[in-house]
Amino acid sequence: MTVQPFPLLRISGSPRERGRQYGERARERIEISLSIYESAFAKKNIAWAEVRQRARAFTPRIALYDATLLEEIEGIAAGADVEVERIVALNARTELLYGDALAPPPPEDQAEGCTSALALPEATADGTLIHGQNWDWISECVRSAVVVRIDCGDGNPMLSFMEAGMLARAGFNAAGIAITGNFLASDRDRGRDGVPIPLLRRRILRASSLGVAIGEVYLAPRAFSNNLMISHAAGMAVDLEASPGEVFWLKPEDGLLVHSNHFKTEAARAKVRDVGLNISPDSLYRDDRVQQILAAHRGQLDVGHFKTAFRDDFGLPKAVCRVPTVGPGGTESATVASIIMKPAAGRMWIAPQPYAGGDFTEYSLHDR
Repeated sequence: MTVQPFPLLRISGSPRERGRQYGERARERIEISLSIYESAFAKKNIAWAEVRQRARAFTPRIALYDATLLEEIEGIAAGADVEVERIVALNARTELLYGDALAPPPPEDQAEGCTSALALPEATADGTLIHGQNWDWISECVRSAVVVRIDCGDGNPMLSFMEAGMLARAGFNAAGIAITGNFLASDRDRGRDGVPIPLLRRRILRASSLGVAIGEVYLAPRAFSNNLMISHAAGMAVDLEASPGEVFWLKPEDGLLVHSNHFKTEAARAKVRDVGLNISPDSLYRDDRVQQILAAHRGQLDVGHFKTAFRDDFGLPKAVCRVPTVGPGGTESATVASIIMKPAAGRMWIAPQPYAGGDFTEYSLHDR
């Protein structure tokens, strides 16, 4: 069966109006997202009544962080004709599932992989920065993800790939800021208050400069570790390994920056215990594979080389391009999508299920 491209939605106006448009236009995919994660709650023996209670208690924290994002969440709920708590639960799924736990979640709960990479202008054929990633997660999410062009009326529209009902994942804006993210896990995680990662990513995508984007990570309260690769179209980039208590940074070397799902900075490795490698030991070779493939073409890199790197199958089934694999808990994970961006050109290419030969579809920030 031919894999369909992810649908493109366009939303604009006030926060509540943007949310309403999003909820209406992605209603079917939001229902799929809700089904996926409500099943995850059920597997943790968390009844929906308890999810509602936790989400309701979480809402004031979102309002304190950014009231406009809560308004957009409320708009999404209205447009999709679902309870606000369900959309809050989507965006705060990690915090609601594990926020009170003192121990890392079991391996079957952590299907997320992801390998991010970027090439600075000095390493590309046309002198244009390229930034992308493979998103490895629950296979069924290929039916729930969307691409959203968001115009807040501030002259800095953004284009983001995300799970329907969430506020952001990978993307870029008209100011040239681009972001990808990767799962990390440390012994500092859990038992803390923090901001849901989709909200932090959305704030980064709203930034008008690289300094503001980086500052969003340092200033946000964080309950869980997460890796954020942030770039600017003019040719600057940084990778931030953000743990709950501290942020560690990496810079590109020889024009390249690659990161998968383990802490790479010497400072982080000295200070935190990387429990993510218990779950994703393949991370240690996935970023090496992408680094080697891209480095072999340094100075001539183009989107085609990124497509090749993201389809690398060394180490199957736990390769850069992950094929569907059922974990101990019964959840099937795979590379849901490959995302490649050229922020300076306002263009993004996304392939659903690349392991199955899914074709890349181009999306443009300039399309209205």
